[in-house]
Formats: sequence, C-alpha cells, structure tokens
Amino acid sequence: MVLSLRNLVDTTSIEKIVLAKRVGQFLVGDQADVERRTVENVARVLAQDVSAHVREVLAFELRRCKQLPRDLLDKIIKDIEAVSGPFLEATSVFSNEELAGLVPDLEEGVRTWLARRPDLHEDVTMALAKSGQEPCVITLVRNDRLTLGEQACGLVVSRFGSNRLMMDQMSVRSDLPLSIVNMIIDKVSDHCRKTLVTHYDIEKAMAETVVDASMYEVLWQEVEKATPADIHVFVAELRAQHRLTHEITLQMAKRGNIHFLESALALEAGLPKARVQDILRLTDPPAFVRLMKMANVSQKYAPKFLGLAKGAVTHH
Repeated sequence: MVLSLRNLVDTTSIEKIVLAKRVGQFLVGDQADVERRTVENVARVLAQDVSAHVREVLAFELRRCKQLPRDLLDKIIKDIEAVSGPFLEATSVFSNEELAGLVPDLEEGVRTWLARRPDLHEDVTMALAKSGQEPCVITLVRNDRLTLGEQACGLVVSRFGSNRLMMDQMSVRSDLPLSIVNMIIDKVSDHCRKTLVTHYDIEKAMAETVVDASMYEVLWQEVEKATPADIHVFVAELRAQHRLTHEITLQMAKRGNIHFLESALALEAGLPKARVQDILRLTDPPAFVRLMKMANVSQKYAPKFLGLAKGAVTHH
C-alpha cells in the first residue's frame, strides 16, 4: 500500500477517522524503519484523540500488527473498554507471560473480552480465573474453543463453588478432568447433574475416588490459613459429602496441616478431637494402634500417619 506521509499528518485534508484506519493498515505491513517510525508517531497522536471513535478504529486496525511500540500499546490497553477490549481479544503482540501479567490490572470488562480468545495459554486462563469477577470467569468457562486446565478449573470451583449458574456452565463443558467433575457434582442443578452422570460415568468415577494434584491444591487453598475450628468444620463437610479419604488427609497433613489429620481421625473414629490429639503425641503406642482400627485406616496409610505424628511431636 503506497501511503503519502505528507497526507498522513495533514489532518486538515483527511478525516481523522479515515486517517486512523489508514495508519492501522499501514503499520500492519512491513515498512521501512524511517517511514514506520513516522507513522507510529501519527498513531501516538491519534491514540490520544478526544474522540473515542477515532481511538476505537485505530486500535481495531492495529490489532493485526505483529509489533508495536510499548508506549503505544500501553496507551491502548489502558484506554476505555471499547478501545482496549477488541484489541486484546485479537492481538498477537504479547507473549503468554506478558498477557498473563496484564490481567490483574485490566478492567473487568476488558478481562471479559480477553476471556473470549480461543488461543489462551494456561498461564492466562489461570490469571483470569484468579483475578476475574463473575462476568469474566463465566465467559471463560463458556469458552468451548479452548481447553481449561485442571488448575484453572479448580480455582474457579474454589472461588465460585456456591454460584449455581457458574457451576452449571462448567458442567456442560466436555473436557473436564474427573477430579473437577467430582468437585462440582453436588454444586450443580439436577438437570446438569444428570448430564454429568451420563457424560462422565460418574458412578464409576466416584467409586474410584478420582483425586489428583489439582484437587489437593484447591483443598489446600481452603485450609492453608484456616483456624483449627474452621478446618474441623471443613473436614466434617467433606465427610458428609463422602469426599473425605485417607489420601486427602495424608496430602493435607504432609503439606503441614496436622489439624486436618486430627479432625479427620476424630470424625472417622467417633472420638473427641482432644482425645485424638493426645493419642497423636504417641505417649501410648497401643492407643495409636487402636485409633487406626477405629478410624478404619488401612495398613497402607497407618505407617504414613504414624510418621506424620512423629514429625509433629519432634517439631513441637
């Protein structure tokens, strides 16, 4: 495209809206450095125009550029949603790491535009799941053109597990890990629960108690900084939902939460938590053996729980 640089800067002869379009089209191509710098300067002026429509047209055209000056990019992404949203939905100028780094500081409406992209890297979906509010995250969950990783799904469940609409939207995805299916099965509507049972063969999945690292991470976020009393309530809820397993108890205790182990054993054995705490001090070894039997702890897990108890005693 042959473009007269004299006309580019002569806004008296060209309407600014047309100029913005032509500037964007010019910068999409491979141009000589001197000409490109000149037109980039024109773009900088247009990016500060008082007319939002001028800035919208400029950003829309620039979305196809493979490279842009950082100051011009900053001006666009910090502009109003109508300018920055469509640009971020399509631009390829940012690396995955850079795009993820932008997310916390974006306006919620702009995050929602970003969540529509079909090519989001796991780092970006994690950032959106962590920083986004309901409009952004539900858009992310509805985006069936991308694959949501286990960690991102787990974070959504952790933050929005009580949001029935969000959980229903998640349940209709066809790519959910079984650990996430198990987590949301009791959080969705009856209709969506039937869909999950049919699509993912939930009965088999529940029988096998599918639990993996992503689920442990989500559970850990719930209990990491909780008080012992809150942890006991949380463990009781897991048990009531038939989700409390010795493996979960082991994983939480291994990460440093001995209160989780105490509560789990107390509930499974039907003993007061204070009594279990006394037993785990290991001053009476036969009492520990009896506790393992009362809590139906298998030979696979009893030695591991003993090791954790010894570690806690040594630590204290």
